[in-house]
Amino acid sequence: MKHKLNTIKVVLPIILITFFMNGCLITEVVQSLAVEAGGTFTATITVTDMTGDATAHPGALAVLVPADWEFESGTYDSEVGTGDLLLDETDPPVYGDLDATIPPPEGMKWVRLVSDAEYAHGDNVTHEATVNFTVGQTEGDFEIGYMVTKNSPDLLGMLNVLDEDNGNAWADSSMNHACTVTPATDIDDDFVTYDYALQQNYPNPFNPTTAISFNLAEAQHVTLKVYDALGNEVTTLMNGMANAGKTVVNFNARNLASGTYIYKLETESFVQSRKMVLLK
Repeated sequence: MKHKLNTIKVVLPIILITFFMNGCLITEVVQSLAVEAGGTFTATITVTDMTGDATAHPGALAVLVPADWEFESGTYDSEVGTGDLLLDETDPPVYGDLDATIPPPEGMKWVRLVSDAEYAHGDNVTHEATVNFTVGQTEGDFEIGYMVTKNSPDLLGMLNVLDEDNGNAWADSSMNHACTVTPATDIDDDFVTYDYALQQNYPNPFNPTTAISFNLAEAQHVTLKVYDALGNEVTTLMNGMANAGKTVVNFNARNLASGTYIYKLETESFVQSRKMVLLK
């Protein structure tokens, strides 16, 4: 079956908001400033855990988004470990009653995520989380919010102790990050159709994480590799079976130098490559 594209994803600016408060766990948020309806929203949240923990706990991140957005994927990169962010389906939840603690505005919802592993660590450990959401069809201006915490049912108590003089706070929230959802861009009826496509990474330029997506008409084996400007292989992002439809792969270039890189998708019947720019 042919899959005709009916939207174009536009690379849009990102907004950088930095916080410097004593005891504040969220130290930086980089997120999409505007996205098309049906497109992909990306945010990278940097967290400094000022207080060590001898007991292993999962990392916990909640994101306040419009009600018709769907969580697509998430990763984390930390001094103590790396992996995927998963929807929190624990009972009771890692966060306790988050909706009661910070009630979402009408038309918004909290999406609760946890790391796929638990970690113990010392003081002043930095974590970086990247999340991707499929944007719904509701257009307008929205205030995106973020909340981080260690594993504790007393979320409200932890939030109440946050102040500039408290270096041992176990939770932090960062709210009111503006994002505009714009109308989807239609493609002319005579636009070429195709079954396979490697999309431009988003965001681009990026630092240090970006999302690479591709479409397949049918499930098959794929390889997705990254090369430097001289053609030297940097890393293999995927080497295995991928399902039909859209697949999103996150790339973290934390250990790479600034410059132009090439990512290349190869399937049994399709090969395509694109350029991306890392700016540090």
